[in-house]
Amino acid sequence: MKIGTRASILAVSQAESIQKELARHAITSTLVRFETKGDKILDRALDKIGDKGLFTTELEHALLTHEIDLAVHSLKDLPTEMPSGLTIAAYALAEDPRDVFIGHDLPLAGLPHGSVVGTASLRRTAWLHQIRPDLHVTPVRGNLHTRLNKWRDQKWGGLILAAAGVHRLGWQELITEYLDPTVWVPAPGQGILAIQMRQDHPRLGEILNWLNNRGHAARAIAEREVLARLGGGCQIPLGVHAELNEAVGSLHLVGKVVSLDGGQAIMAEATNDVGRAVELGRAVADDLRRQGAYELIRTV
Repeated sequence: MKIGTRASILAVSQAESIQKELARHAITSTLVRFETKGDKILDRALDKIGDKGLFTTELEHALLTHEIDLAVHSLKDLPTEMPSGLTIAAYALAEDPRDVFIGHDLPLAGLPHGSVVGTASLRRTAWLHQIRPDLHVTPVRGNLHTRLNKWRDQKWGGLILAAAGVHRLGWQELITEYLDPTVWVPAPGQGILAIQMRQDHPRLGEILNWLNNRGHAARAIAEREVLARLGGGCQIPLGVHAELNEAVGSLHLVGKVVSLDGGQAIMAEATNDVGRAVELGRAVADDLRRQGAYELIRTV
């Protein structure tokens, strides 16, 4: 079996974790590495390149042309609309969904006035402007190694990153602070791996279903429903976070939209059964829209 992945160290590590899971079921595989548009263009912010599919289009094309059998994505990079003939076969191996602050032993709240914080995300930029408007935000692109090196070399006050990537590379000791997901709401699907395949391969779908996690899937479906109903792109200042209560089988979902200058913030939340994740996502998205979130996103 041929598994498609981006060529970055983190993406390859994620694909290798899926390889290991497949090997437990006696399925052998090889990795096929791709450089995506988002990987190649590093001199511009992501929102200046485009929106949908910056890190996924090349892998999806390889699936459709039978160059690979499945693709492993960070779910937060995968648009809610995908090419005809493709589907998500499994939501697997979820990591901590939170954002983290890396900052020379100082928490985000403890940074001196005027400190520089690096991020490549419009969402994180908006959150920073809302929560710490006295800080300077600078865009930083590239893989985690590149971003960490820039942070050290430029002597910035800190970096905002996804906990999942830092954990998967084993760099937990660099984390200064885990940011509260009810305030610093993560990106939809953050921390979850999505395994994408062609719809015309039902046997493969049965195999990959072994890797599917019901709780991860419910969270992913609810969070991505909000994203779909508010625009569907990954480069918008939208955070969505679902908490699973396994004891009662429910999901609590929080959505947040903030203007890029941090001056306007809209939040909505709701709870529903795990089996009604789509309805839950729609309820939160509709509440956000009623409060003006769609118009706020369109200004971006």
